[in-house]
Amino acid sequence: MDWAERLRALEGMTRESATEIGVAAAEALEAWLRERQDQDARAFLEALDEATRQITDRKPTTAPLHNLRYRMLQFAAEMQRERVPAGQMREELADWLRGYRAHVAESHARIAHHGAEALADCEVVLTLSYSSTVYAVLEELFQHNPDLSVVVFEARPFLEGRRMAQALAELGVSVTLTVDAAMAYYMDVAAAVLTGAEAVSLEGTFVNKVGTRPLMTCAHVHGVRSYVATETVKILPPTLRGESVLSAVGSPEDIAADWVPPPGVEVSPVLYEPTPDRLVTAYITEEGVVSPVRLATLSRPLGV
Repeated sequence: MDWAERLRALEGMTRESATEIGVAAAEALEAWLRERQDQDARAFLEALDEATRQITDRKPTTAPLHNLRYRMLQFAAEMQRERVPAGQMREELADWLRGYRAHVAESHARIAHHGAEALADCEVVLTLSYSSTVYAVLEELFQHNPDLSVVVFEARPFLEGRRMAQALAELGVSVTLTVDAAMAYYMDVAAAVLTGAEAVSLEGTFVNKVGTRPLMTCAHVHGVRSYVATETVKILPPTLRGESVLSAVGSPEDIAADWVPPPGVEVSPVLYEPTPDRLVTAYITEEGVVSPVRLATLSRPLGV
């Protein structure tokens, strides 16, 4: 697919995880680089700024896209200062994007290993929606603990929890799929809560699918450990705050597809929400299991 086709495909990714969207964005930008013929470095940098802006505009809640934009522009600006020719800049950025995708693939395996160790004593784990990172952790945990049981909350309005439940069931995991409102009901049997993240802010919050905050709050009240499995590429760059990636909303039809609201009823299609990391026991990253206060040490401005 060319750049325009990949950009349209990216916009249509409504049920994929942030990690999957980040990889698709990297592939789209690789296609963009292949199509460019700029000879002037300054003109190329301006075009790169616009291309990466188009990427983040499509999925403003997805932190890996903001990091791609921030890091690519920083890398390109550094090369411009060193008077690197535009053609070489394209090659260097394409290599960087390939390294980014390889890093993400490797990160899953490392997060799965660290997560399985952190949750080794857990018989029942609660999770919400679908996260490829969470799935990787639970897959490895199940290999070490065949008695593992997972309760999956469906995650309205898109019901991504069904995808998670099906994927785990195909592994042989004992799975219960239930409604989001049953969070408190299952806390009595839970050993831990495990979610993913769309974005992580170093100012004390992380952003994830709506329903994450009440899930973490319930766990906190009941004394249940809560973990967030996330790659470090989801840590927002210093130019952004957690609240700034909450602009994406669904449509009223996502919630009331077969019902016409009467006059005076406003349908609020909230899709994402911030959760304070004081409710988080630890973040599970490719660099290890770290407390929220140590998370800043894992954020690298230019590295992948």
